[in-house]
Amino acid sequence: MPAATVTARTRIVFMIGTPIAQARSPGLFNAHFARTGQDRVMVALDVSPAALPGFVATVRDGPNCDGFVSTLPHKHALPALVDDASPAAIALDAVNVVARMAGGRLYGDMTDGAGFWNGVAAAGFDPRGTSVALAGAGAAATAIAHEFAVRGGRRIAVWSRDAVEIDALAARLAGTPLRVERGLPDSLSAFSMAINATPLGMPHAPGSAFSPDLLATMPRDGWAADAITDPLDTEFLTTARALGLGAVNGAAMTRGQFERLRDVLGV
Repeated sequence: MPAATVTARTRIVFMIGTPIAQARSPGLFNAHFARTGQDRVMVALDVSPAALPGFVATVRDGPNCDGFVSTLPHKHALPALVDDASPAAIALDAVNVVARMAGGRLYGDMTDGAGFWNGVAAAGFDPRGTSVALAGAGAAATAIAHEFAVRGGRRIAVWSRDAVEIDALAARLAGTPLRVERGLPDSLSAFSMAINATPLGMPHAPGSAFSPDLLATMPRDGWAADAITDPLDTEFLTTARALGLGAVNGAAMTRGQFERLRDVLGV
């Protein structure tokens, strides 16, 4: 829960995106603030792409705001709106957390990739030397793929409805040892994990990028992991569990990056 009483002295952290009702970070942050006795609160705010520059300007001019965490669809727009960025944010040209520094300067970082793989590692999966199939090539998916390369992944097959996104993802992985293949294969028998980093499975976008027949080709010790947090039991993960695969839901990614987000925001 947030601070018992929110006053004019309470420091604000935002969670932005559109849609935003699915976000679980406010619950984690507000429980942390209450547990540690901080007079802070995280507030979820639905911000459209057109409103993003104005929102960022408000944060810059708001000395009682520590910054914000962002979800879809703002991550690729934010690098142009901050003053400084981490190496990961620069490499990926994407930002999912912004800290307000002294004088209103804004610092951006990208924690999606590390958060995803921290959560998967906590569930017992080691990506070193493995092959994964990834649905999605947007900001979160690119961060997941980049961190997979950092952690010793061998091969990744990437599917997206947007071929330009796949080309951009492949370009960002150029120079790494990771082998990038375009499109999902006909069989996942040589893959250790299937990953959904698309909106497919959310209430406004029902369905799954991985058909039951395709998931059925995975080895019995294979895994399925979803970045979606609403719902946690997506059609994709429900099918994977029914097939006996290991399953990691979006809450693992949220928990996996929570500590890093706190560090960036200084809370």
